[in-house]
Amino acid sequence: MEKNTKNFSQIKGLLVDLDGTLYFKGKAISRTVETVSKLRDAGFKLLFLTNTDSKSPKTILKILRDYGFIINIDEIFTPVIALKKFLSKYPRKKSYFVTTEEVENEFQDVLKVKGSELPDFAIIGDFHDNWDVKRLNRAFNFVFNGAKLLGMQGNRYYLDRNGEPVIDTGSFVQMIANAANVTPKIFGKPSKEYFLQALNKINFGIENVLVVGDDPETDIQGAINTGIKGILVKTGKGQYFESSKSEVKPFLVIDSFNYLLDLLLG
Repeated sequence: MEKNTKNFSQIKGLLVDLDGTLYFKGKAISRTVETVSKLRDAGFKLLFLTNTDSKSPKTILKILRDYGFIINIDEIFTPVIALKKFLSKYPRKKSYFVTTEEVENEFQDVLKVKGSELPDFAIIGDFHDNWDVKRLNRAFNFVFNGAKLLGMQGNRYYLDRNGEPVIDTGSFVQMIANAANVTPKIFGKPSKEYFLQALNKINFGIENVLVVGDDPETDIQGAINTGIKGILVKTGKGQYFESSKSEVKPFLVIDSFNYLLDLLLG
C-alpha cells in the first residue's frame, strides 16, 4: 500500500464496488466481510455501487448475503435502478431491450415495441442468456432510424469466475454507437450522472465520500469525472494496474479493501 499521507477526517460515506473489490472468482476476498461490518459500526454510510447489469438488485443482494455480507437492499445501487428511474419519466415511450430475461422482467411497466414499430429507446445490457447477434443488429437498425441508444453500463470487459476477460456491455454499446454515428446515454459507471445519483442516494457531498473499486476505467475514472476521491484496490482488475502505464490516476492505491480500516480508523 502507498504510504498514507492523506487526511480522511471529512469522509462520512463510501461508494463501494462489488466484483473485484469485495468478492472475486466466486468468493469473498479475504477480510472484506469483516471490513464492511467494522466500517458500518464505526459510523460510515455505505452504498454498494455496481455495474452488474445481468441480474436484478434482489439477486445481487442474495449473492452478497450468501458470501456472508450483512447488507440491505437499499444499500445497493445498480444500472437497473438508475434505468428504472429514467424510464419512469417517459411512461408513454416504447423500448427495445437487449438484456437478460431476468433484467427485462424488472421492467414490466415499460411499454415494449411490437412487430415493426420503432421504439423511442434501444437498451443494451448484458445478454449472455440469449447470445444472439440478431438482437444487436435489430437494436442497431432501431438506433440508425432514430431510437435513442441507452447503455446500461460502460465496461469494456469484465473478469469471469476464472479471472479470464470477457467482452462486456460497454463494448457492444460503443459498437452500435459507432456504426450509427450517435452518442449513447450510459447509466452505469463511469457515467458522471450515475455517480451523482449515488451521491444523492447516500446524501453526502463529494468532499465527504470516497469511491473504492478495482477498475481504473470505470470506478476511478467515474470518480474523477464527478470530482470524488477514488481509491483503487489491487484486487480483481486492479491487480494489473501500473501507474506508469495508465492515464487514469487514482487518488490512492491500496492492496485490498481491508486496508481502509488503517486509513479511516487507524
